[in-house]
Amino acid sequence: MVSFRSFARPRVLAPLTAVAVAAAFAGGRWYERVDTERRDEWADAKLLSTAIDSVRANALDSLPSEELIRRAVSGMLRELQDPYAALLRPDGFEKYRGTLKGDGQGLGLTLRREPRGIGVARVAPGSPAEAAGIRAGDRILAENGVAMGDDARRASARTNGNDSTRAANADVVLTLWRAPMEDTVQLSVKRTKWHLPAVSDQGLIADSVGYVRLATISARSSHELERAVEGVIQRGAKALVLDLRGNTGGLFEEGVRAAGLFLPRGAVVASLVGRGGTNTEPYRTRDSRWSTLPLTVLVDARTASAAEVIAAALRDHGRALLVGTPTYGKGLVQRVVRLSPDLSLRLTTARWLTPRGVSLARRAGKGAAAHGGLLPDVLLDEASRRDPYSVPDGWSAPAGRAVALVADSLAMHALREGWAVRPLPLLEGRLRTLLAQLAPATERDPLRRAEWVTTATRLAMVRMLEVERESEALLRYAVREDAALRAGLDVVAPGAEVAQLHPEPLPPLLSRRALGLRSLVR
Repeated sequence: MVSFRSFARPRVLAPLTAVAVAAAFAGGRWYERVDTERRDEWADAKLLSTAIDSVRANALDSLPSEELIRRAVSGMLRELQDPYAALLRPDGFEKYRGTLKGDGQGLGLTLRREPRGIGVARVAPGSPAEAAGIRAGDRILAENGVAMGDDARRASARTNGNDSTRAANADVVLTLWRAPMEDTVQLSVKRTKWHLPAVSDQGLIADSVGYVRLATISARSSHELERAVEGVIQRGAKALVLDLRGNTGGLFEEGVRAAGLFLPRGAVVASLVGRGGTNTEPYRTRDSRWSTLPLTVLVDARTASAAEVIAAALRDHGRALLVGTPTYGKGLVQRVVRLSPDLSLRLTTARWLTPRGVSLARRAGKGAAAHGGLLPDVLLDEASRRDPYSVPDGWSAPAGRAVALVADSLAMHALREGWAVRPLPLLEGRLRTLLAQLAPATERDPLRRAEWVTTATRLAMVRMLEVERESEALLRYAVREDAALRAGLDVVAPGAEVAQLHPEPLPPLLSRRALGLRSLVR
């Protein structure tokens, strides 16, 4: 007689044995596959190592091992066809990191060519130049006793420490010509580390419309933007023009925070898509401040990356219209990895998507035929920021210098005589009346003569406002010369009043001799 127990043990053990055998077989296959992959990877690495050793040992014109490896990695990055991938040396890494941190470069001067030399168009807040007392409107005659010449780009490279022939950290002594008393002064500028403000301009461009230009997106840019917007609102702004023209981006997270200031809490600002199309959690608004403030955003072909994150989020949520030209179209995010103390690797690691799930493509084409980037709601032929001190396109260089000399001489005379720069219409009317008398006799065509007077009036106005450090008055005055800013103002506040032309009574006639213009105007 056979008991139940004698049959139960084999029936239980058989399945367990089968499972164990299957697991062992699967584990063996897995180990074999992993081992094969490891051997393949080692073979690939060995292939690269063998190639480098062969070049080093046999090539007629070889290079040191470190340089061979560096160039091999650079070649690998080129094959990725990633335009933003790069192998960074220590100086390149520090410069890249400094840009993202918001470190200022050089002395903080923006220079331009003027009829009598190199002029200071702008002094960055918090810069060494500002600390030394340099002002917009000064002219730089010499640096460390060496004349500056009349090449603005070269002068900027020298003064801001980008010239390879000079020490970037050396202090510098600048010889300046200062208006309106035409004094010559020497100032020593000490080169120090400083923070480049993310907000480069702010103020009221109309009685109830604020303007903020976010020039870069570095560390804490969103906080600087918040303070600037709070400032213009406290002064009475009930609508805002946010200028992102020329903003090439920066930190993705700061762009998200900046956009969130104008969106409802919890709104999706952007999403990241990693390798293989894997979506991360969407980035949402945390610190909403002005979710109902009337807003328009200015963009152009140089608006890119994190600046496009802001523009896309505000438009997708119906918070702002975009005014300008199609943006750059950089829908990618980079990451920097340290390979060694001397080398770092910058790679594109993700795409970012707009709240509607759109990935930006690189812009191509111009005007209405352009595709890629963000297409503005109000499309302009040209939207770039224009220097109000420039002469019209198509003018010859001699004609431009001549009108600038006349305008500069009149501006200096007006300042020495104590002319008030406010109200703007009064100042403009006085300058225009005098310049109509000083227009060259050769300009007999009424339209050409009117253009000459208008250009000279604008140059004289800008010069006086710069010297008097009337930055907000200059901002208001520049609205009329800036098509995108004018359109943005009209979108956000139709009918808003800006400085208008109001011809004033003719002031006492000034002779050309009194203005020192006898040899300039014929």
